[in-house]
Amino acid sequence: MHTDTLAAPVASRPLAPSAPAPVQELVSQQELLDVLGLFRPQRMADDVKVRIGGEEDGGYVMPSLALKAQFVLSIGIGDQVSFDLDLAQRGAKVLQFDHTIPGAPAVHDNICFHRLGWGPQDQGPLRSLRSMVAMADWYNVDHAVLKFDTEGAEWAALAACEESDLARFDVIAGEFHALHLLEGRSNLAHVRLVMSKLLRHHAPVHLHANNAMTIRQVIGVPVPPLLEVTFVRRDRVRLDGWCTDPIPGPLDRPNMGDRPDLCLRPF
Repeated sequence: MHTDTLAAPVASRPLAPSAPAPVQELVSQQELLDVLGLFRPQRMADDVKVRIGGEEDGGYVMPSLALKAQFVLSIGIGDQVSFDLDLAQRGAKVLQFDHTIPGAPAVHDNICFHRLGWGPQDQGPLRSLRSMVAMADWYNVDHAVLKFDTEGAEWAALAACEESDLARFDVIAGEFHALHLLEGRSNLAHVRLVMSKLLRHHAPVHLHANNAMTIRQVIGVPVPPLLEVTFVRRDRVRLDGWCTDPIPGPLDRPNMGDRPDLCLRPF
């Protein structure tokens, strides 16, 4: 994402050039650190991590609880479907959403593709999380997983969603874009709002920086622009303090195989 705001999903941006965005008031270094701290992973005392999907972009590190998934909502597909295929082959029903490609890159009896994107409301080619969630038969689902990679559209979509819809999922994993823009106060407030919804029922348990973009200095703080985060529902595992695993960990792989992974804990 290469704009100076976090709010607008890709499909809703005007095609013609627009007026420059107003200059945002800058945050303090402590305010930035406080918001970044919301992503800090916690340790699971009664579960272990597994890698689901491929060895490069498209694979995610999750609690082993995710292997029990009976339903997967996968938003943002591109040509990377190893995660979806892995869980579909284990018996999960997978609903895929992506309005930027003509169809599913891979076919499986348990995968159903929709050429629709994710947005804060149902409009044009976009659907809200509420509408996507309504497509599942929840009477037959005990374990569900939400996965998203939507090139920045996640901020507006998550800000508008209902916490009760997020609470349906045991595990949530997604890529968060444009974190290098957090020096602007309105951007920081937007991230704080989204994280408050996610943290109501879930806790982060794994972080990995996508190495497609390098670490940026934001008011003196090193920040990865692209951050993959895995959350687990708090009532599904026993959390036991902060996670001390290295970042990247042994199950992580560089998203881009031609360059080294990004280390988030050099000291």
